[in-house]
Amino acid sequence: MVESAVRGWHRVYGEYPFIFRVVPALFSLVLLVPSYAAAAESEDVAALRRMLGELKAENRKLSGRLSALEGASATRRVKPAPARQRPASAATAAAAAPTVAAPTVIVAPPVAPPVLPEPDLSEAAAKRPLNARIRELEIGWAAQENATRQIIGDSLSKTGPKINSFLSLSGVIEGLASRTDSFTGPAHENLSLGTAELDFDIKMSDWLTGALVLHFDKGTGAIFPTGNQPVVPTNIAGIGVDRFTLDRTHVLVGDLMQFPIAARFGVEVLHFGTSTGVARLDTLSIGTPLTTEVFENRQTAGGLEFAWPTPPRQPPPAPVVVPRVSPLVIAPAVSQLARWLGYTPLPERPFRPTPVTFPFDPPPFYGSVMTYRGSDSIIPGRTKIDDYNASLGFRTRGHCGVPYDQLTNSLICPWTFDFHVDYDTSVFESRFLHSSYLPFLNQIGRIPGVAASVKASFGPFAVVGEVNAAIQDARFIDGLGIARNMMPMTWQASIAYQFDWNPWITEIGAQGNFISVGYSGSQDMAGVSILQNGIPTRIGFVPQHRLFLTGGEWVMDGLKVAVEYSANWDYPVSVGGTGKVAHGWFGLIQLNF
Repeated sequence: MVESAVRGWHRVYGEYPFIFRVVPALFSLVLLVPSYAAAAESEDVAALRRMLGELKAENRKLSGRLSALEGASATRRVKPAPARQRPASAATAAAAAPTVAAPTVIVAPPVAPPVLPEPDLSEAAAKRPLNARIRELEIGWAAQENATRQIIGDSLSKTGPKINSFLSLSGVIEGLASRTDSFTGPAHENLSLGTAELDFDIKMSDWLTGALVLHFDKGTGAIFPTGNQPVVPTNIAGIGVDRFTLDRTHVLVGDLMQFPIAARFGVEVLHFGTSTGVARLDTLSIGTPLTTEVFENRQTAGGLEFAWPTPPRQPPPAPVVVPRVSPLVIAPAVSQLARWLGYTPLPERPFRPTPVTFPFDPPPFYGSVMTYRGSDSIIPGRTKIDDYNASLGFRTRGHCGVPYDQLTNSLICPWTFDFHVDYDTSVFESRFLHSSYLPFLNQIGRIPGVAASVKASFGPFAVVGEVNAAIQDARFIDGLGIARNMMPMTWQASIAYQFDWNPWITEIGAQGNFISVGYSGSQDMAGVSILQNGIPTRIGFVPQHRLFLTGGEWVMDGLKVAVEYSANWDYPVSVGGTGKVAHGWFGLIQLNF
């Protein structure tokens, strides 16, 4: 029986071998299909569980942040206690009644800082989307943190630029881009470091002060070259050595607000016209007026200063909250461009401006008498200190008898006025005249000069006028054997306007936006000729006329950007000039710290 069954199976397998091979394969496939489906289903379920877990974790994180923010906001939202006032006794009130009325105090309109809105913690707010609630609270949190940083920064900055209790540091860095024409050649483009200064101010007490100023010098100038540039200006470019050198320094013994006389010694620019040796404080233009270029005289000098009458002792004036002057052009444009590019600044909590206590008015009459030892090039072999500089001035100010808060639209008040005259025994000691006319100084000798200048402001306007001149002829024979007779003279006049002005501004052009127009001229400054390598060369000349049109903006505290157009007219050919006009364009970025 078994054998017959086996033989039957072999017979069937021999007749249908393909069927027996396919059936196991089909059976295996049927078994695998459910396993693959189950695996795919398991992966989807795992992915869904993972996403659900991540969502739960994010919700827990958002809930934690929300709880922390709402808890912090509730903690900070505490009303300040009302200020305690001490009631005045009847005796005190009675004693205070017959006193003289207090003087009028000029105070700017109070500025109440806006308060950031508190987060809404009501039930309706709780039903809003969680992301919206988180976003609102995070904005308030960022504002609070930024305000805290500002408070800390203000606390640390109360010391200002002080290094210690006696010494403070300030300075300036200027970058200058220019394109200028020449009277005798092609236009020149330049990108240079205009100024780099470090100013150390020393105050040991009210009666003993001093200053020391270090200045960056490329070493190619005609005053003290360290390269191959000759002293007499030529068209040969020099190669200098960069260095920091002493620019100015002084020691002052005395306090003119308490005593009418003080002693002063140092290396400084002597009083002659409006120049103080700090160009950024003397004028709003980028270029230099001809009065300063020709007659600025820096010497090692000592002498006495005086101011009279000495102000009476009195309590300091009441602090004044000064409205801030805002930039109008560059800063708003840059801010808008940054927002368009996607930048979102951190919210800031506004602060009430700090009241400013203005100094007492200085004595109206002032002056100085200084002595210095002149150059041996003018008087060879000199052994005495016999050059002098003297100055006498008058200054005052007023506000037309009207409170300051009523002068916001005034074009005249408040006003200031400062006039002074100066005398110097040797104007050819100035930097320009000394270096330009060095080959002829022993022939010229000592030539005295006088200067008269006025600085005034009327509302948003500031005006400057100045005349500097020698009062004797300078006679000499130039390098071509031509007899020369010259009496150098320069003058200038300028006017400036302050945008977004308010009556509490004490200096036009020191903040916000300003424009300025300046003109300066010269006489007897067409120059002379010398022979260099057998070629006649013109030296010692400046333009006959110079014009400045300047506009600037303090885009932020300590940073000024300015542009300027200048035009220079040379002397006519008949007196040794070229008769040409040279134009120039300047751009300035200035960092003050």
